[in-house]
Amino acid sequence: MTVRAIRLGGTFDALRNRDFRWLWFGRLASSATFELGAVAQGWLVYALTGSAFALGWVGAGWSVATLVLSLYGGVITDRVEKRTLLYWARIGMLLNSFALGLLISLDVIQIWHLAASSLFTGIIFAFMMPAQQAIISDLVDEGTLLNAVSLNSLGMGLMGIFCASLAGVVIETIGVAGVYYLQALLYLLAVYTTTKLPYTRTANASTGSMWADLVDGIHYLRVRSALLVLLGFGLVRVMLVMPYRTLMPAFTRDVLGYDATGLGLLLSATGAGALISSLGLCAAGDMRGKGTLLLGAGVIVGVALMLFVTIPATFSTFFFIAVVGAANNVIMVMNNTLIQTTADVTYRGRVLSVYMMLWGLTPLGTIPAGALSDHFGVPAVIVVQGILVVAVFVLAAILRPEIKQMQ
Repeated sequence: MTVRAIRLGGTFDALRNRDFRWLWFGRLASSATFELGAVAQGWLVYALTGSAFALGWVGAGWSVATLVLSLYGGVITDRVEKRTLLYWARIGMLLNSFALGLLISLDVIQIWHLAASSLFTGIIFAFMMPAQQAIISDLVDEGTLLNAVSLNSLGMGLMGIFCASLAGVVIETIGVAGVYYLQALLYLLAVYTTTKLPYTRTANASTGSMWADLVDGIHYLRVRSALLVLLGFGLVRVMLVMPYRTLMPAFTRDVLGYDATGLGLLLSATGAGALISSLGLCAAGDMRGKGTLLLGAGVIVGVALMLFVTIPATFSTFFFIAVVGAANNVIMVMNNTLIQTTADVTYRGRVLSVYMMLWGLTPLGTIPAGALSDHFGVPAVIVVQGILVVAVFVLAAILRPEIKQMQ
């Protein structure tokens, strides 16, 4: 067997596991709905309001629900069967997408409908995401975990390339309602793949109160500084890196002069970058130096954010947004993997729920970013965010050298 064959086999090693394959196909469908929804909601909100500030506050319901409920979602993930939890969560998302499509088709859609949908989605995600992450380590062994997480990210990258562009085309040709109906169809596919998963074990068969389990999980985190540092990186990513996606509709229309198709293509470039980095991580296997790679990716994503908005020529715009997608993806995969390998299995759902809960703090990044963009412009805001991201990761490398030793 050649070295090349061995490398390709290692790239897709986790997909040899039948159960993980079904999970992966379901994540493909779910990732597609996320990318479709990101383009559709952003475009629709900006079309209804013309405000970058609205792009931030409409998503606040999702963030608040995630922030408030994610810890309980983690407790439930540690106590109940994950397959069943995923099944009903995806049913809820299917109904939400279909309802939005119907409201748009009837020409009665209003901005508060989108805000309410955002709140409902946040409630579902608070319980779905910890289960969706924790179930991976129930299906694969620790030596394959990085490959499995990377393959999930690879799927997200594939869907980011295809579905962001597809959403723009559908909006321009059929209308935004078509995007939501497509979302509903993909959620139906995700529901089907969930029925193919095995029933999983529960890490914590506690019969005590949920509150007691929640307090126990918080105490576990307080005495493990390594996990706190990793969660801190997740917070930086949510508050300072990800807001650029929320501001993309305004940047695309007001700075670049692109239509919905152009927005979709830019987001596809982000997905292309994520795809390339995912392929590299999959091929690398269970590598050493995960902590160093995490720190380096943090610096790169901050620099790329600054260059993306300050050199608005067509080639450089697409190139640097692809670099943002690649580096941001490495941060996500490394953080997720290190959290799962560092956390004890008994507490894994609760630790991951804190990680997911950080998404609930998104308004602390997106709402100020949107408001400031209305006054100072999107490029100025993203440059400041990029500077802060670089500063955080450089300081972390200096002040917490043990991060570089994380494997």
